[in-house]
Order: sequence, then C-alpha cells, then structure tokens
Amino acid sequence: MKELILYWFKYQAASVARKKFIHYYKRQEVNEILHAYWRKYLHLKPEVPAMPTLGGSVMVNLAAMSTAFYQELTARGQSEEGATRLFYEIAWEVYEKMGRFSWWLAGLGNRNGYGRLLKATKLFRAFPFNSPSYQWEDVQAGDNIVGFNCTKCPVAEYFKKHDLSAFCSKTWCALDFPLAELWHSKLERTGSIAGGADKCDFRWEADTRKN
Repeated sequence: MKELILYWFKYQAASVARKKFIHYYKRQEVNEILHAYWRKYLHLKPEVPAMPTLGGSVMVNLAAMSTAFYQELTARGQSEEGATRLFYEIAWEVYEKMGRFSWWLAGLGNRNGYGRLLKATKLFRAFPFNSPSYQWEDVQAGDNIVGFNCTKCPVAEYFKKHDLSAFCSKTWCALDFPLAELWHSKLERTGSIAGGADKCDFRWEADTRKN
C-alpha cells in the first residue's frame, strides 16, 4: 500500500512539475531533472527512518523525495530561494487535491462550518498525520476555533537531520495556510517544530459565513 501511495505522489508531482519547469528548462532537461531527483530519492530511501504507522512512513518518504527534489534543483543552478519557491508551487497543487478530498468528506452530514472544519482536521490527523508517528494534544481555544498542538513531527525531524529545517518551514509548514483558506477558515500558528519551537500550535478559526 505504501508504495502505491508514493507512486501516486510521484505521478502527481511529475505532472505538475512538467507544467512549471517548462518555463525554466527545455523539455529534455525537464525529463532529466525528474529522473535524476528520483535516483537521488532511491539513494536516500534506505536511510529513511521506520515509522510505526503507514501515514508516518508515507510522510517521511515524501520528505526524502522533497529533499532529493531540492538537491537536484540546486545542483542545476537554482538558488536556494528559487528551488524552494518552485517546490512550494508544485507541492501546493498536490496538497490541494488532498485538502479538497478531505473537505468534501468532511461536508458529508456537516452543514455547520465549525463542525466541518473539525472533521476535516480530524481526517488529516487520522491519515496521514496519525499517531504515534505524530503526537497531538487537543486545546480548548474558543468559539468556532479548532485548536490542537503537534508535539512530535517526523517530517521536521527528517529535514533537521539534513540541515533543511528552513526549507521545511517555507514549504511543508507554509502549505497549511492556503489549506486553511480552502477549508473556509483562518490558521494562526505562533511557531513550528521545524522553525525551532517545541510544538506547532494550530488554531483554525472557522468562517461561519461559509459552509
């Protein structure tokens, strides 16, 4: 199952990358980049840490794929900033598909904005960001606010090991803010594990004007 899920991500990322890269590279070079980053990932794969859950395993493997992608782009002359921006744009289009599916599921039987938001966040915390690979604590945060903290993130740990915490913060972590908009809410977070905090404090405020 894990390999099937990772293949889906590989296919989706490649599809988006081809559209993005055509503005920067010739078609042949785009193909070379996609093959080369995958070879880099296969080189990193044996050292990807084992996880106690399928979701956690998928996520740390995606972190390794992200690392390989970033390494390949910088090796081909992209600045750190440019490689980060390109990866973010690609990752968001894939993450958006995950978010839209969860939002649709959360809407089944949930007309209320807060109730739907609560269910959507619970779906993500059930898979792929599930315990015990990830560790969560619920927080009472006020009316129409879904609050919880992430106190353990294997993806942040992986990127830290590869000296890519800043890349993680600007890509993986940053994707949660447009996701909140997709889920008819506003996300406030004062810190993240990748950014050096001891937890990621998620506070999702539902827009009760929308369903």
